[in-house]
Amino acid sequence: MLTLADSAILDRLALDNPWWRGGAPDPDVAGLPKRAFFDGFLRRLERTGPERPLLMVGPRRVGKTVLVRQAIARLIEDGTPPRGLLYADLTAPAAHGVPLERLARGLRAVAGLDGAGVLVLDGVHNVRGWEAEVAALATAQPDLRVVAVASGAAQRVAGAFVLPPLTFAEYLRLTGAERDLVEPMVFGKGPPMYVVRDMAALNERFAHYINGGGFPEVVLLRPGRDAARLLRGEVLGALLHQDLPGLAGIAGTAELNALFTLLARNTGREVSIEAIAERAALAKNTVRRHLDYLEASHLILRMGRVHPAGDRFQRMRTFKVHLTAPCLYAALFGPVAPDDPTFAALTESAIVGQWLTSAERARLAYARLPEGPVDLVALDAITDRPAWACVLSGSDAAVGDGSRINGMIQFAKRNAPLRWVGSTTRTVASLKAHDGVEVWHRPASQYCYEVGRRAIEDVAEK
Repeated sequence: MLTLADSAILDRLALDNPWWRGGAPDPDVAGLPKRAFFDGFLRRLERTGPERPLLMVGPRRVGKTVLVRQAIARLIEDGTPPRGLLYADLTAPAAHGVPLERLARGLRAVAGLDGAGVLVLDGVHNVRGWEAEVAALATAQPDLRVVAVASGAAQRVAGAFVLPPLTFAEYLRLTGAERDLVEPMVFGKGPPMYVVRDMAALNERFAHYINGGGFPEVVLLRPGRDAARLLRGEVLGALLHQDLPGLAGIAGTAELNALFTLLARNTGREVSIEAIAERAALAKNTVRRHLDYLEASHLILRMGRVHPAGDRFQRMRTFKVHLTAPCLYAALFGPVAPDDPTFAALTESAIVGQWLTSAERARLAYARLPEGPVDLVALDAITDRPAWACVLSGSDAAVGDGSRINGMIQFAKRNAPLRWVGSTTRTVASLKAHDGVEVWHRPASQYCYEVGRRAIEDVAEK
C-alpha cells in the first residue's frame, strides 16, 4: 500500500503558508474583524521565549485560527521575514501521525529557514500526547518560538492563553451597537466608568447575546443561516461526538453528550457529583472524568462554595455549574425570553463567563445562607478571604425589598469589611442601604458589559 512521501505532506502544509510566496500576508483573514483579545495575544507571542511554548486554548469556533493567522499577518507587516513564520494545520489528513519535530524540520526546509522563527501548531489537540511532543520540540529546536493551538485539552495547562466565547462587550462591538449604547466616562486617573445611553436597547441586545451571541461566526452570519444548528454541529459536535473525547481517554461519547445536556439544563444552579451521577445513571468517577474534560474544553465552569463565615470548604461536595457561552442553552433547548425564570440563571452564567480569561476566575465562589444565596463571592488573592459579594438576580424588586437579598446582607455583615456589595437589577441603578449595608444596585446587562471590558483590558495589560 502506498503511503504519503514527506514531500507530498510538506507540499500540502505549504499551501497554508501563502505569505512564503509573497503578496498579501494572508488573504483568508484580511477582511475579518479582530477579537478584542488580539493585542493581548500578540503581546504574549512577542514575549514568548523558545524554551516555553505558548498555548492558546478555547472552545471551537471562537476564532483561534483566525486570530493566530491575523497575528502572523501583523508580524509580517511589522517587518518579520515571511519565511520565518511557519504554520501547520494539524487537522489536515496529510499531517496525521507525523511527529511534530519531523514536521517542524520539514517546514523549515521548505521555507528555507535557517535561523530563528515562529512555528504555529494549529489543532494540536489532534495529536495524542501533544503536551510531551510540544515540550520535546521546543527543546530540540530552541530557535523556534512554538505556538500550540488547542480546542480540547486533556488537562488544564497553567499559563495558557484562553480565548473565550465572545464577551458581551465584544458582541456589542461586532454588531455595531457599542458606541450608541455605552459611553465611557473617565474621572481622574481611575479606571473608566460606563454610562448606558439607552437601557431598554441594551437589555434587548443582552437578550440577543444570551440566546445567540457567544460565537463570532454566529454573530456575523448571513441572514437565513441557522445559528442554533451551527452551534450544535460545529461547536458541540466536535467536542462531544467526534474524536476529541477519545483523545482525552473518554470512550462513551453518548454518555458525554447526555451529561452535557443535563448540565446545560442546570446552568447557574447548584449541583453535586452524587445528584448528577444518579440522574445520568453514571458512576461517580465517570462523572468526574467527564466534568474535567468539559471544563478543560472550556464549555463549562465549576464554581465552588464558601462557608457563610467566608472560609473555603475542604471538600467540594456541591458546586455551581455554568455554561461558558449561555447561547449553547438556546442551541439545545430553544431561545429563552427575558421574563422566563430560566433567563435569570442564563444571565448569571453569562456574567460569570466573562471572567474565563481572568486569573480572578479561580477566586470566584458562591455562598448559601439560611437567609438566602450569594451568587458571587470574590476571594482576596493574598488573604483568601471574601473581598466583595454580589447577588445576580437581575430583578428590580430587590431595590425596594431588601428581604430578597438578605442572604448577601448577612454574609456582608459576617465578613465585614468588604470592598463592595452588589445586586444586579433589570433597569435600576442606585446605591441604597439595606439593614446598615450599602448595596450597589446596577442592571445585569451593564454589569456584564463592564466585567467583559475589564477582562479584555486585563489581558491587554499583561
